[in-house]
Amino acid sequence: MKKMQLACKLFLFALLVSCGTDPVEIPQGAYENGVLIINEGAFGANDGEVYHFDKNTAEAEANVFESINSRPFAGLLQDLISYDDYTYLVANTGKVEVVQSADFISVGAVNNELVNSRSMVRADGKLYISDWGPYDAFWSNTESFVAVVEDITGGDIAYKIPTPSRPEGLAFVGDRILVACQLGTIAVIEVGADEVEKTVDVEGTPFFFFEYQGSHYLYANDYDKIYLHKLNSATFEVVETLEFPVSNSLYNGNFTINNSGELFVISNQATEDVVVKLSLTSGSVVDEHFYSGSNFYGLGFDDDTQTLYIGEHNGWQGNGTVMRINAQGELIDDVAVGRGPSGFYFP
Repeated sequence: MKKMQLACKLFLFALLVSCGTDPVEIPQGAYENGVLIINEGAFGANDGEVYHFDKNTAEAEANVFESINSRPFAGLLQDLISYDDYTYLVANTGKVEVVQSADFISVGAVNNELVNSRSMVRADGKLYISDWGPYDAFWSNTESFVAVVEDITGGDIAYKIPTPSRPEGLAFVGDRILVACQLGTIAVIEVGADEVEKTVDVEGTPFFFFEYQGSHYLYANDYDKIYLHKLNSATFEVVETLEFPVSNSLYNGNFTINNSGELFVISNQATEDVVVKLSLTSGSVVDEHFYSGSNFYGLGFDDDTQTLYIGEHNGWQGNGTVMRINAQGELIDDVAVGRGPSGFYFP
């Protein structure tokens, strides 16, 4: 009997040790796979929202923020920036909503003293939010700034860092925040000191930074060309500029890049909108007519499936459509989404 009890105890101990050392699989949240679709919303209606697209079923879940939090997003959704723990929904109507990345449950917001917020980045436990600031009598933005919030779940703005006019995308590189300003400059902010320590002049209208093969680039455009500025990672000066002869590229600076260094941009031409494919490695236009249609507004690329996503605003007459395009430039399918689909995030 004692041997039986001892055997049972040893078995139970072994079971507990085994359970304690086996890897624990934590299930993914509902929104940690698939595709998050940014629907900007219509001016005046402030009906921006996030849709979730399931790549397996090819179906879209509408109004994710509202359905999870029982209230509308109530803003024009300018950008979506996601980290492992939190996702930030930036509205150009002057607020940032903070949700848990896994389930989209709201945990906070920034909604005081923002005017026309554009994008944000997280660094050193703080949020840095680019904002155009107010318009003056001449429709200029001379009081642009980057707002600093000292809590990653939101809250009040601690202070503002004045920047050149119309800051857009940001990047956290080393211990610096880079700010793309439409005035034609990069503002370099030292984290900690939290002030602009220098500006770098660039050609074109800057919009967004991106990284490719360990190097940092800035996307900019003008009426006739697209510019890809390669930056020195220490000084942030431009060390090389690639110019592409693409006219009438989309005014909001929208583009996407795949893991092969191919960029896709939208050219608004006289009778149609065209997706143009560029090569970062060769510095040339690969396909000047990769895909065409009308009312193109947003782009995204899924490297897992080598699929291009195109957002179509349908003339702002009601909701928009997202099309999926294969590597040969052929339509796979399309799905109805919200108003003004302008961007995509692939968790």
